[in-house]
Amino acid sequence: MGIFDSLFGRQKPVPVGPERLFAMSTAQITLETSQSLTPSGTAAMCFKGVASGPFVQIQSELDQMLQVAAKNDSTVKYRTFKDEFGYSWLIFDSADFQELVTTIHVASRTLLDEGYGSQLLFAIFSFKTSASSSMYWIYNYKRGTFFPFVPTVGTSDKLRQRNNPEELRLAAAMDKELPMEPDIERWYPVWDLPF
Repeated sequence: MGIFDSLFGRQKPVPVGPERLFAMSTAQITLETSQSLTPSGTAAMCFKGVASGPFVQIQSELDQMLQVAAKNDSTVKYRTFKDEFGYSWLIFDSADFQELVTTIHVASRTLLDEGYGSQLLFAIFSFKTSASSSMYWIYNYKRGTFFPFVPTVGTSDKLRQRNNPEELRLAAAMDKELPMEPDIERWYPVWDLPF
């Protein structure tokens, strides 16, 4: 933050962090019972990589930690992916939804504790509807809020259409369970998911 920012009262936003992710653990029951949304068994986190030595070292340590965790706990599998925009993804698969939430929290907390919280973009949890289509809950690390993303066909659909009425309905239905993003202009879609 510069001197002009101080003079004009502007403040740099402080990342909220991953603690609010745990709201998804308790919301899962309501999502299944009242919204007929079943976890698909996949969740991911996306972050912006940094080409510095310390960040590369932290990524390596995080990778080693996840490998050890995967060996000790066969319920969570993970893989990494780097997309065309240079963002890094950690993709987790598990039939145990609570383990998915916990694993994403631990990975997020590791990056945050090492001073790379500003690199965290979002976490995403995949669900199946009663019609077997996919929908997603996205967690914005910087705002500490969730929002729904319901593509009409799929995230690889070239038309890139969303089911906005369903997104609004789900947000209203889950407002008491999840810290919901109040500004719908910030409900950014994530197209071409790597899972």
